[in-house]
Amino acid sequence: MKVLLWKIGALGDVVMTTPLVRQLRRALPAARIDYLTGHRCTAILAGNPHLDAVRGFDDTILYRGRAAGLPELAALLRGYDCVFTLDKHWVFALVARMAGVPRRIGFRRRWYEGLLLTRTAPYGALRHEIDCYLDLAQAGGWPVAREDVQLVAPAETAFEGGGQPVVLINSGGDNANESSQVRRMPDALFGALVETCAARHPVAFVGGAAEADYYARFAGAGRSNLCGRTSLAQATAVLRGAGRVITTDTGLMHVAAAVNQRVTAVFGPTHPLRKCPPGARWAWKDEARYDPRYELFGTVPRARYFQGLSAPDILDHAQPSPFAARRAPEPA
Repeated sequence: MKVLLWKIGALGDVVMTTPLVRQLRRALPAARIDYLTGHRCTAILAGNPHLDAVRGFDDTILYRGRAAGLPELAALLRGYDCVFTLDKHWVFALVARMAGVPRRIGFRRRWYEGLLLTRTAPYGALRHEIDCYLDLAQAGGWPVAREDVQLVAPAETAFEGGGQPVVLINSGGDNANESSQVRRMPDALFGALVETCAARHPVAFVGGAAEADYYARFAGAGRSNLCGRTSLAQATAVLRGAGRVITTDTGLMHVAAAVNQRVTAVFGPTHPLRKCPPGARWAWKDEARYDPRYELFGTVPRARYFQGLSAPDILDHAQPSPFAARRAPEPA
């Protein structure tokens, strides 16, 4: 049997699919299981022991709505017996149908988004994304273990001088399909967090090269700006070695939680019961402003977030992981 998992990308979203990958491998030990994602995201799955191959595709075909490129995508899906369309938009089901894949499993967010699929799982209720991905395996008829939610991080490469700093990440809402930065803490709150942490421990900022200038405004003694200086593999190693990681809802939040048990996730417009990684603690005071359309449909909210949070709320009063009540076995 040849199985394909297909997701357009985004660092955190891909990492959240790794429990599904592991459980599919357990259910289908003799199957070929491949993963297709945007070229920029293939490194996220490098070294994943449960996959036979990680394949890349030109995700601008979908991000830019280039309909002429759909046959190119369909060609990448041909020959598989089963495809999991891990994104919700109907175009993914259309391409899988064009490719002639006999078994097409995906989400039914709106009624018509499941019409071209052979098996569907509903999407929209307030549930963790990991559980939603596991719903797809269950919809396909395979057993799932709801306690087995450990994330699998990208492959690591050592980064010299990493030490054991407190890693601070203030990002989110800035990716291939969004530039709102709505998940970023206000500068005043993040600045207070930086000052409090830097007074006690060395601090490091981790992120992409485009974020280096943002973190430069918080420069000072004992603070290292690693943005743009690490590959994803090196950043993963830095996160593993950190004495503590404090991060907003961004891709590196999930990578950090996959390798470090001392993670605090700070939420604004997104809901921790949907996104807080297993093992991480969370701080959130925006329940009254929560708008599910952002997470369900990508509708960027206009409210102001993080207004009720303080540095002590984040450092000393974070809540336990939404998975804390589940007893997770060691991943196979």
